[in-house]
Amino acid sequence: MKKSTYFILALLMCLMACTASNVTVEPGLYDEFNLAKYKTYSFLEVDQDGSEVPAFSQSVVYLKEEIAKQMSTRGLSEDNSNPDLKINLGIVIENKEQTRETSLATDPFMYTGQRNYTWQSQEIVVGKYKEGTLTMHLIDAPTNKAEWVGVVSKVIPSKQEKKQAAIEEAVSEIFESIDNK
Repeated sequence: MKKSTYFILALLMCLMACTASNVTVEPGLYDEFNLAKYKTYSFLEVDQDGSEVPAFSQSVVYLKEEIAKQMSTRGLSEDNSNPDLKINLGIVIENKEQTRETSLATDPFMYTGQRNYTWQSQEIVVGKYKEGTLTMHLIDAPTNKAEWVGVVSKVIPSKQEKKQAAIEEAVSEIFESIDNK
């Protein structure tokens, strides 16, 4: 294939990736959910394992602020005393490694003069990153039943301002998924 063909294929893949939602919702399970029937909401407490990490706590605060903005634009207000809807957030952060497989073209073996030598392809680490997964449960307060559950995963940027943009994007995707079900 020519370079232009590879470029066009890469561009199409990027466009498809940009339009697809990263939010996972159990198909058919929450089709009856209607956010418009609720007027108030509150957040359940987010428990953190291990020692207190200021960056994590700040991200949780920003996450709640972004969710509150989205709820406000949909006509809901926060009420911590008697909410119609409770919001439970599950947050998991994992350290991950990006790997690639070695090949003779990029990683040739070095002959050292011995007659018995072999070369094997292997996975090598080329980068490390953190991936965050947010699970959002929308719980009907009177029945204490989960009315909608969605999960979104994203790579966590290292810079704080980019973290905020990633949180905004993840929350927007969640609410688009709620609106477009």
